[in-house]
Amino acid sequence: MKKIKASTLRTLTILAFVLLVIIGLAFHTGTGTISAFGYKTISAICPLGSLEAQLASKTFLPQVLISLAVFVLITILFGRIFCAWACPVPLFRKWFPKNNSKINHAEKEVHASSQQTSKTADSSYFVLGGALASSFVFGFPVFCLICPVGLTFAVLIGAWRLIQFNEPTWSLLIFPVILVLELVFYRYSCSKFCPLGALISLVSRLNIFMRPKIDQKVCMQTSKGIECKLCKSVCNEAIDLHEPAKASTLSRCTKCRDCADVCPMSAIKFPFFSQKNDKHL
Repeated sequence: MKKIKASTLRTLTILAFVLLVIIGLAFHTGTGTISAFGYKTISAICPLGSLEAQLASKTFLPQVLISLAVFVLITILFGRIFCAWACPVPLFRKWFPKNNSKINHAEKEVHASSQQTSKTADSSYFVLGGALASSFVFGFPVFCLICPVGLTFAVLIGAWRLIQFNEPTWSLLIFPVILVLELVFYRYSCSKFCPLGALISLVSRLNIFMRPKIDQKVCMQTSKGIECKLCKSVCNEAIDLHEPAKASTLSRCTKCRDCADVCPMSAIKFPFFSQKNDKHL
């Protein structure tokens, strides 16, 4: 029986989350959106949005602690799994052509520049700090206005209200335009500019489960000396599993499993429990 690729499973999982949102809208179950970690009133609060809201209002909101606690627990157990298996943005990005040489050249320059500075600082952490600081200064969650995850479901909710209640809004025109611009011109936004991903990565440093690991006895590079960078080439975070990875580097792993699928020797596994001090992760 042919093995189902992880990319196919991820697509099905994301579509299941989208279906859950539609069911919530249709039957008023209060299950919230895909960017939320909670239920009913708590489900309206994503971890980054909740922090921004508290900084904007300059007040402490006790009710968000439950949502944040669930977010921390899920991230400790599964790492940055949200970014690959729940967030719809990477899936949508595949629908846009990559043959625009000018855009690709600019993307590569930004991506290369970010990789060169990744050892000392990660640009997404600066964006995270800017998002939180701007919320405090301006008194409202600034990043929520351009968050691709939020925009995606704002469009979905707006479309549903148009169909169900005949309530047309300008958001159905403005939000899709902003979203398309982000998907086309900021192809590396998930790994280099997303503050939500950065926040998840910070907590993911505590994750010790399902971390990718190379079987050196099977790996073509370590066992036969044949240079192979296929796993790194398909990784959206450019993680090189052949190098001793630091916790801060592997914390950005989204568990997408593309590296395992592309490995010709099937040498990459995601064991449930991994020691953080493994020599090769």
